Amino acid sequence: DNFMKENLNNKELFIKKLIYRSKYTGTKETDILLSNFVDNYIYDLTFEQLKTYEIILQSGDPRIWRLAIDKEISNDQKELYLLNMIKKSGNIND
Repeated sequence: DNFMKENLNNKELFIKKLIYRSKYTGTKETDILLSNFVDNYIYDLTFEQLKTYEIILQSGDPRIWRLAIDKEISNDQKELYLLNMIKKSGNIND
């Protein structure tokens, strides 16, 4: 029971860090895009998807924006799944 509670607390803390990092990335466009994504989807993601999202965040603003506007295509299926959600939340390619 304590183990489950600790894991939920860790996930909640991890989510809070990801939300913060999503809203203050460095460029206004990416901030808006990722803010919409976390507002819509972050609590629905599995821990594995959260870790993949962290990797996307760590790859930096220029890459995130290139991926969002299809100037760069990821070959990682986990990233592609999340990037489609990110694009959908930002109304990119609609």
